[in-house]
Amino acid sequence: MLEAGVIKDGEKLELIRGDLVEMSPQGPLHWDVTYAISRWFRKHLPDDLGVASQGPLRLSDYHEPEPEFFVFPDGMRVNDVRGSDVLLVVEIAYSSLDFDLKVKAPIYAEHGVREYWVIDVQGRRTLVHRLDRDRAYGEPQAVVFDAPLEVPGGISLVVADLAPRD
Repeated sequence: MLEAGVIKDGEKLELIRGDLVEMSPQGPLHWDVTYAISRWFRKHLPDDLGVASQGPLRLSDYHEPEPEFFVFPDGMRVNDVRGSDVLLVVEIAYSSLDFDLKVKAPIYAEHGVREYWVIDVQGRRTLVHRLDRDRAYGEPQAVVFDAPLEVPGGISLVVADLAPRD
């Protein structure tokens, strides 16, 4: 599509429900939090877990979102990871909160992503979704930035330790 001129070089798109959707712009606070969490994951995740960042998660022929992070068993090629392999998906929302909650959450659940976090940088909270037996997420648990979040591998992350105030 790039060669045919359908999309422009550098255009940020993700495949959602078979449609190419323009990604929300990342402001400075969004990028600061993304960078800090990336460093944290690389330092603290156990060796048996891998983390991919800022790239496509191939859920199906119709869904290829680009979350900030996804955690999966190490030893898999990142391009082979599918929803049921994913232990955690993290989206950082500055201007995309509604889209991440209303559009992406059901897609991640449908494809078996076990846990889905939406880090709401403006609200200074993380909305934690956990997959239930019906392959759905119930109401998310709101965790304030000062409270610990349980990360796969049995470790805790406190977003307030990483997120600048403004």
